[in-house]
Amino acid sequence: MSLGSKLSDAKVSFAIFKRDIKRLLVNPVALVVTLGVCVIPSLYAWYNIVANWDPYGNTQGIKIAIANNDQGTQNDLVGELNAGDKVVDQLKENNRLGWTFVDSAADAKEGVESGEYYAAIVIPKNFSNNLVSMLDGNYHQPKLTYYVNEKKSAIAPKVTDTGANTIEEQINSEFVSTVGETVAGIAKDAGIDFKDKATQTQDSLAASVSEASDTLSEVRDSIGDMNAAIDKTSGAIASADAALAGLQGQTPSLTQAISQGNGLLGEARTTAGKSITSLSKALSEGSLALSKTSASANTAIGKMAGALTSTTTRIDNSLESLQMTIDNNKALIDRLQDLADSVPTGSEEISALIASTIDALRGQNESLQAVKNSLSAQSNAIANDASTVSGASDAINNAIQIGTANIGQAQTDLGQNALPKASSALDSFAAVSGDLTGIVSGLTPTIANARGTLSQLDATLKQAKTTLSQTDTSLAKVQDKLATAANDIAALQTSDSMGELAELMNVDVNDVADFMASPVELTSKSIYPVKSFGSGIAPFYTNLALWVGGYVLIAIYKLEVDREGIGSFTARQGYFGRWLLLVILGAFQAIIVTVGDLVIGVQCINPLLFVLGGIAISFTYVNIIYALSTTFKHIGKAIGVILVIVQIPGSSGMYPIEMMPGFFQWLHPLLPFTYGINLLRETVGGMYSFSYLFNLCILGVFLAIALFIGLQLRPLLLNLNLLFDKQLSTTGLMICESNDLPRQRYSLRTAMRVMLDSDSYRRELLEHAVAFEHRYPYYIKGGFAAVVGVQVLLFVLSTVLDLDNNGKIILLVIWIVSVIAICGWLINIEYIRSSLNTQMRISALSDEDLRREMREHTAAIPAARRMFGLNASGRGSKSKDQAAGQSIHHDMHHVPANGDDTFMMNEDSAPLGKHSKGGEA
Repeated sequence: MSLGSKLSDAKVSFAIFKRDIKRLLVNPVALVVTLGVCVIPSLYAWYNIVANWDPYGNTQGIKIAIANNDQGTQNDLVGELNAGDKVVDQLKENNRLGWTFVDSAADAKEGVESGEYYAAIVIPKNFSNNLVSMLDGNYHQPKLTYYVNEKKSAIAPKVTDTGANTIEEQINSEFVSTVGETVAGIAKDAGIDFKDKATQTQDSLAASVSEASDTLSEVRDSIGDMNAAIDKTSGAIASADAALAGLQGQTPSLTQAISQGNGLLGEARTTAGKSITSLSKALSEGSLALSKTSASANTAIGKMAGALTSTTTRIDNSLESLQMTIDNNKALIDRLQDLADSVPTGSEEISALIASTIDALRGQNESLQAVKNSLSAQSNAIANDASTVSGASDAINNAIQIGTANIGQAQTDLGQNALPKASSALDSFAAVSGDLTGIVSGLTPTIANARGTLSQLDATLKQAKTTLSQTDTSLAKVQDKLATAANDIAALQTSDSMGELAELMNVDVNDVADFMASPVELTSKSIYPVKSFGSGIAPFYTNLALWVGGYVLIAIYKLEVDREGIGSFTARQGYFGRWLLLVILGAFQAIIVTVGDLVIGVQCINPLLFVLGGIAISFTYVNIIYALSTTFKHIGKAIGVILVIVQIPGSSGMYPIEMMPGFFQWLHPLLPFTYGINLLRETVGGMYSFSYLFNLCILGVFLAIALFIGLQLRPLLLNLNLLFDKQLSTTGLMICESNDLPRQRYSLRTAMRVMLDSDSYRRELLEHAVAFEHRYPYYIKGGFAAVVGVQVLLFVLSTVLDLDNNGKIILLVIWIVSVIAICGWLINIEYIRSSLNTQMRISALSDEDLRREMREHTAAIPAARRMFGLNASGRGSKSKDQAAGQSIHHDMHHVPANGDDTFMMNEDSAPLGKHSKGGEA
């Protein structure tokens, strides 16, 4: 668009504005109404701000009943206490709430139920007794009964909850104060004779430390004796081990001798088998061999038995010495334990060290006892083996004697049974030799086990000696610390510390009680302080008043512009002509409400920016409401109402947005109120960086969106608006505006088809229109059925499903969207029907009538006049008709200046199926 066209549009728009101002000025009634329109929205803000100026400063009218049934208590530590009476006394001095004191819990509860009191607090009869029950170890939680009437007011329960918390804090403070005072008094009483008892206590402590040190010296001496006994036991174990080693070395020679005896027996048996004579000789030699074998076996067995007996004796001696050592250790450990229990060390570290040392000694002594028991068992086994060896020697002697007697008898009686008897004797001797071989074979592992046990005992004794040495070292450290403690006690007796401690005990118990009741003091520092609640909510109510003011403007003043005194004008010119009036009145509203806010005392850091911000907010809101209302008519006005509804909870005007459901938190940054409220808050509480400019820029974005809707979408919806106006006007109840703007349009191609191929086009159009008219009732009924069905479905879902607030809001949004979609469907059906009516009417016109109608309706459009070579005064001229007809035929593909290939018509559409000549189509 050229600069000249823009200036021309501005001139026409300003002419419309000037005419509207003149109309208001010459009409006193209209002037009064205009003044009321500017002032009344301000009253909405002022009254709400003043009404909420300091609501939490007037809570003394909130009545809370107090029923005190506490019977008090008596305690040795706190004395006589009635916490309920103290709470009542403190509440009588508290005027923040309307405390009302009643006689019984029943009266308090009845008053809450009737609405006389907002809440009631009942103090039970055992309250004080339960409060101090912790002092005697039988603790019972003290409880108060709190009744609240949540029906009477939505905010009052929050206030009464604060009162209940106040009572709880007072009781807790009183209890802590009483306990602190009692403890301080006890400490003070104890400090009176503290100095007298201090010297006696110190002397007793010094004597105990000295006694403990002497006892530790005795214990250390006993540990030295134990080490000597362990050394002696280790020597005995070494001797026993050497004896067992010697015995273990003689075992192979004994085994060899037994083997030689077995060989001789074999030779004797062989010789006996050859002949009687040689047998006799062999028997003599065998008798001699048996005698030698008996002597050799007895000698070896005697040595082994002697070695076993000697070893057993040495082990038994060692075991007796070891048992004495174990008994001495046990007695010493018991004495050390008695000493640790009876004598205080003055240090937890020393006590723990002594206890751990005693436990270690007791464990080592138990290990020694276990080793001694094992050695005793081994000694018994060796003794048994020695007895077995002696028995074997006797058996060998008996066998040899029997064998020798049998051989002699055989020599005298060779012819009878000499050989069988000799064989029997040899068999007996062989059996005894086998037993002896088994005994000697079993002796070797027994000796090895005994030596292993002795080695283990020696290692255990060495470990015990090491432990005793460590214990002696630890006891030496304890003895040194006891000496240090004795020196410290002596130094303490001569210092000034005891006097200072006594002075510390001489404190004021009331000061201690006060400190215990409130040990911490909170220092509050406000950032961007706001002096009153009314000032804090002023930005919200001011924004709300400005939105209401803008809505009042579009409700009072017509949105469509008439041509009186103006002539023809475009939709854009008419839009800005009425726009000037509305935005100026909106600016006056903003000035009145913001200046009034300052007058009633609303806090403001920068009054100028506060007023300018209000003007900018009003300018944006008026543009939004005006664009919606002119573009979408009644639907736009409904959208304006919906916007203000969602903006009240979603703009964080009263409560932080974080306290709102998730849907409103999501919606929060998309609402104009959000940035309008934040803009004014900057001027009320204080500026931060570029927040003021940022919010102003975001409002500019909403302004751009509003202008786009009003200037770009509105011309495209003129036919739809005409349809709405016509439909609503038929009710005789709805307010419908009309103007002289060309709004009904039909396509240039439609006009060409009518003029070039009217019969074929009319048949196609008629078939289409008849089919649509047949389906039309079903479309309408289906739309209304969908409206009802969706509501029923959503109601059932909300009843069946367990939804939270966010879920319910989502269902509500779905309902709104579905209603809008269904309404859009019904509107589209009506628009198609109206379009078919228009096409049917056009198809019924003759060429001459069509050219005349096009000339009349395009005369109001400058671009169309220039395209067809028409002027406003040429209506009815035949030459002009011909020119228009020729122009239509020559410019079939030319696009008019309004951006499409359609022309405007204002004539009413004929009923569907009828044409203007009165016949059936």
